[in-house]
Amino acid sequence: MTRPVDQSSELLNIKEAASVLKVSEASLRRWTNSGQLPCLRLGSKGERRFRHRDLMAFLQTRAANPPPPMTRPAEVSVEGVAIEYGNHVCTLYENDLGRLKWSVPFLTDGLRNGDGCFLVGTPDTREDIMDHVRQGTDGVDQAIESGQLVETSGLSDGNDMCRFVERSLFEMKQSGLRAFRLLGDMSWCQRLGMTHDDLVAYEMRYNHEIAHQYPLVSVCQYDVRDFSGRGVLSALQCHQDTFKFSLSRFLSS
Repeated sequence: MTRPVDQSSELLNIKEAASVLKVSEASLRRWTNSGQLPCLRLGSKGERRFRHRDLMAFLQTRAANPPPPMTRPAEVSVEGVAIEYGNHVCTLYENDLGRLKWSVPFLTDGLRNGDGCFLVGTPDTREDIMDHVRQGTDGVDQAIESGQLVETSGLSDGNDMCRFVERSLFEMKQSGLRAFRLLGDMSWCQRLGMTHDDLVAYEMRYNHEIAHQYPLVSVCQYDVRDFSGRGVLSALQCHQDTFKFSLSRFLSS
């Protein structure tokens, strides 16, 4: 629970500032990143702190000069590839370093831009990725707490997993988020006992019901050490959007 804001306090944390402005914490991050709203950075992680008078001045400025209607960005740029929202692509990697090549910049950039982000993977994989994401951006724990970033080990039933993602997208939209990113490291499916056919059915349902229906960029990455040749072939077949680009951009050795 957010404690009552003491207006005489010198500095407010991001949750308190969001309460004062009656907006999401993701909005505050966007405004501070763009320089619209001043904030101070404290500690080794550069956590945001706000002066109450700055928040009041910001409200007055916005009231006098309301911003134009927001339009969602057309694309996400990662590893030199511009991917339009509504695309569902896959990447292949063969070592632990390759796991980070797409996942870390994809999520780091998303959090900085105020996108709603998902990370699906085994616990060990998520820990590895998130350790590097935390090195590249601040406010990760706050993003998790506010619902901007959802971490999950996945669900063994593909239908249940699709419903979980859709429900989470709805909750993110209700909180004011307007663009989304999902990074799935697909070894989670094997960890939960999905067969090859189960995984293909899940990917196809996700592609049809979710990936192309939302302002969402979906990246599924496959560790080729965990999948057979048949599994890798099926991964490519389930991600036709990948072939809009140079396939070499999606391979990490």
